[in-house]
Amino acid sequence: MGKSRSTWALVEPLVAEFAKTVVYDRAGLGLSDPDDGGREFPRLLSDHIAVLDATVEAPCILVGHSYGGPIVRIAATQRPEIASAVVLVDEVCELVTPQQMKVAMRGASVLYSSQVALARTGILRSVLSRSYYRTLSGDKLATALDEGATVTAARAAQEEWRAFLASFQALHDDGPFVPNVPITSISSNRILDEKGRENRDFLGSAQRKICEYASDGRHVYSDGRSHYLQFTEPKLVANEIQLAVSRVCG
Repeated sequence: MGKSRSTWALVEPLVAEFAKTVVYDRAGLGLSDPDDGGREFPRLLSDHIAVLDATVEAPCILVGHSYGGPIVRIAATQRPEIASAVVLVDEVCELVTPQQMKVAMRGASVLYSSQVALARTGILRSVLSRSYYRTLSGDKLATALDEGATVTAARAAQEEWRAFLASFQALHDDGPFVPNVPITSISSNRILDEKGRENRDFLGSAQRKICEYASDGRHVYSDGRSHYLQFTEPKLVANEIQLAVSRVCG
């Protein structure tokens, strides 16, 4: 939510070694123009479908991180002629209750509004370089900061957040959404104790359940606890994508 294609700056080159890749920026982020039509989930989904229709041929593996998880799962149900598998990277799953999600996202309003203020003063660039994009370097880091530290990008992120809780409630009420394709879900290893995961890690439990609902599901845990596995464990993410390609293409 609220981040550009630079989210995949470490994973995309690894995947490009064995598959054609397509990454894109949602409206107002990266190189994409802002959207005055709102940032509710249906709008994010329709943008994703438009990218698929314009750029992708079958067989295609759809990959989504966090809030991108339900986007790619639903897209796979709407474009079965294109989508052959789905890989989810610590996704935000609609099996989580809205109350649990609200608690988990406590403080997000302050975060996203402060990013707008920091972008206006020019400080956001330094903050992002030391936090979200700290594993990037060189041209990758420069691109991420040039595009992600702007007021336009900060406002787009804020608009996505403002629409999130109501959109998530609707996803929870209508879901779960389980496409009839192989699904791989990678969970952050938030709870190292196996016995504590089911009760204490509601996000990981929901991610595992989606795989159990799938006709062909694979659920794995990362080594670390970061939500941003595409930055901290890019090889793990790329390897799971490659396994998904093998399952589809042989």
